[in-house]
Amino acid sequence: VMIMEIDVDHLNAIAIPDITGFGTTIDENIQGIEAVRKLIEKQISESENAQFHFDRHQLRKRMLAEGRAALMVEEGEIKLELAEGTVQFPFRMSAMLERTDGRWKVVHWHGSTPVMSEDDTWHINDWKTKNERLEAQVAEKTKDLEESLVELKATQEQLILQEKLAGLGQLAAGIAHEIKNPMNFVNNFSELSLEYIDEIRTALSRLEKGEATEEITDLLGDVEENLKKIHQHGTRADSIVKSMLMHSRGGNGISEPTDLNELIREYVNLSFHGMRAGKIPINVKIELDLEENLPPVSLNPEDFSRVVLNLCKNAFDAMREKGLKQENGDYKAVLKVQTKKQGNHAALTIEDNGPGVPDTVRNKLFEPFFTTKKGTEGTGLGLSITRDIIKSHKGEINLESSDNEFTRFTIELPI
Repeated sequence: VMIMEIDVDHLNAIAIPDITGFGTTIDENIQGIEAVRKLIEKQISESENAQFHFDRHQLRKRMLAEGRAALMVEEGEIKLELAEGTVQFPFRMSAMLERTDGRWKVVHWHGSTPVMSEDDTWHINDWKTKNERLEAQVAEKTKDLEESLVELKATQEQLILQEKLAGLGQLAAGIAHEIKNPMNFVNNFSELSLEYIDEIRTALSRLEKGEATEEITDLLGDVEENLKKIHQHGTRADSIVKSMLMHSRGGNGISEPTDLNELIREYVNLSFHGMRAGKIPINVKIELDLEENLPPVSLNPEDFSRVVLNLCKNAFDAMREKGLKQENGDYKAVLKVQTKKQGNHAALTIEDNGPGVPDTVRNKLFEPFFTTKKGTEGTGLGLSITRDIIKSHKGEINLESSDNEFTRFTIELPI
């Protein structure tokens, strides 16, 4: 405010070109005569309607360097009469001058307001607080970066695992393809042998009946029963191999009218036996409630089989986790799978009685690479892929869950 008395047009006559000036705070730092000029013009503009009253007196005036320099210190009070009212505050001013070309010019000045209370100006505690706040912000950003790095490493591990699983899937497909050929021989020859049994019985009926023929007839009955079991289980094994091959092939994008109930029976069963063949198998009661005469649904069977497998696998994993935490051992794992016709849609519901899905992760559940499983047990892609496949079938998937009671996925597909 004090420099308001200075005539900006004659600034060069009273100040050296590289004049410096400091104010109360660290931001009030003036370097050079042009900076002083801008400061004066700014204050004149901002204080156009203000009335100033100065009351000051010198505290010290001393000549230095054999009269070539001088020090001046003064203090006083400034009163500003504004439209909003009158503002009054004390000030202190020190200035260093030098004698140049027969004139006194200001080399440096320092103006400030004396501290009247804790809130009047910045003091050491304020700077400490500011530094602590900045350090806290840096620490927070560092923590965020460390968490991002951990997530990045986890994502890299999941991608590596996904690549391994893809390779394993190709290997399994190759093995399944090789198994299919001998399985065809087993099924075909068991079926052919059953026909031979009928021919032998026909030929035996032409012979004279006796103890030998009766014994042969009994043996033929036993052989027939064995062949039927071989054919039954061989057909089942062939069905499983076909399912593995269909699942390993990428979807060709072509949908066809599909018996949804039959697909569900096949892949729920395949998922169950896959879980039972794992490291930590559990006993699960499978409850199928499939609506009879459900109209065919337009599906890509190769793709949609992944949906059933992913949801069943997640259900088995969740129920295993809950069972391991139960101390009394009374927990009975149950997987309920239901189909139902609802208007022009077929509704598929897969429900488990596991630990449920916490509210904190429910919104993230379908995000790629998000997983609640530890280490490399999960890639975080199962539910993301599941949702994408359902969307490609013009369907919807919804989640309902209750803590420690159930998790229910409902899929609606157009018929």
